[in-house]
Amino acid sequence: MRTTISHLDWLEKGKRLFGDDVLQWRFVCPKCKTIQTAKDLLDAGVKKEDVDGFLGFSCIGRFTKDKGCNWTLGGLFTIHTLEVQFEDSKRPIFEFDECEQSVKP
Repeated sequence: MRTTISHLDWLEKGKRLFGDDVLQWRFVCPKCKTIQTAKDLLDAGVKKEDVDGFLGFSCIGRFTKDKGCNWTLGGLFTIHTLEVQFEDSKRPIFEFDECEQSVKP
């Protein structure tokens, strides 16, 4: 089952779970279940200006061989369960990692 939430609700949920530092927001690849952050992508060599396009959309395994898989939500198969509604389009995105270590209000 797929869920769609507004961009604003998604941002609020991310802040509630992980705080204001988006580099620390954790996402779970729907295929291999690897947890990853923007910082992980930067550490794997993704350019800062490209991180937003890959975060929550492509598994870190596309950029490093020691973690994750090669999955992306831009392919033929749609196994994702979450989409974010922007003003003019919906974007598939990995679910947040909502483990116990998340920041609580």
